[in-house]
Amino acid sequence: MTSTGTFDILTYKGVEKDIQRLFAKFASQDRYGRITFDFFDLNGKQVDCEILSLHRLKQAAFGVSVLNMSGNVRSVFVSDSYASLIYFANQFKSRISFDETGFLVVGAKFEQGLLGQAFLEIPKKAKVNTVFSNSILGRIMDCKIQDLIHDRACRYRLAKDLVKVKCQKTNRESTESLFNFSLRTYCISQGIVQTVRTFKPKQKGVESFYHLNQLNWNELN
Repeated sequence: MTSTGTFDILTYKGVEKDIQRLFAKFASQDRYGRITFDFFDLNGKQVDCEILSLHRLKQAAFGVSVLNMSGNVRSVFVSDSYASLIYFANQFKSRISFDETGFLVVGAKFEQGLLGQAFLEIPKKAKVNTVFSNSILGRIMDCKIQDLIHDRACRYRLAKDLVKVKCQKTNRESTESLFNFSLRTYCISQGIVQTVRTFKPKQKGVESFYHLNQLNWNELN
């Protein structure tokens, strides 16, 4: 980590220093300017990392990172990418009370047991939000976070242009077009109340807040 808790790449890309410091706990910057964000297992051992450079992003596959989680937390944002979460927070900074906000960054493997343990740190009163990509994987991860909160065990299967879901407890099955599938359509088809709020870039063709930042930054350079 740099001595100030800020990073050249993020400053260059317009991320305010206060936002950078929020995510600096498990971050360090090498001599090439790349930022490494550490991910951990149940025992607190570092098992993977996300690497962000000026033009590329390598997401972590395993582990989790938990930031700013305490009994005062009222909102929690869950993502599978530090980069997307940072750019999201920078964009919506005027709408987020960071003193009452926690962050959970998960590896792409979405290890159920590890996530369940991490979710025990979230106060029951806290509102859970997701910042996953617009891809079908990101939309399924939105649903899996909803499942985790409400102790639902569901299987998700892709078949051609369809997403098939089966709840293991109720055996209720539902099928939705891959193009229309979302947490909202999932909750409606399964007859459950949506409690998780999702955040995604509204610009057409943009998959993530990292992608959105890259496009905006490229236009300015």
